[in-house]
Amino acid sequence: MGTIEAYETARGKRYRVRYRRPDHRQTDKRGFRTKRDADLFLATVEVAKATGEYIDPGAGAHHRRRAGPDVAGGQAFAAEAVELPRSTIPGACT
Repeated sequence: MGTIEAYETARGKRYRVRYRRPDHRQTDKRGFRTKRDADLFLATVEVAKATGEYIDPGAGAHHRRRAGPDVAGGQAFAAEAVELPRSTIPGACT
């Protein structure tokens, strides 16, 4: 179970949800305008954890950073320039 805390911003009252991920590390999401929105988010997280469908929201952030121009040595490639051998394409007829 998580907790919901109210806090003040220049634009008014907002709510922060603190919860534990399946690996037991604490995380939070903030900026909910209503407590109801925060409650609904917390409920969806808890159900996703219980059913095994939880996906860490920040898990994909690292992959996007690594796939930048540094990976290709600063070169940009057009989509049609990358061609795979037919044998590596699943379900392809040879």
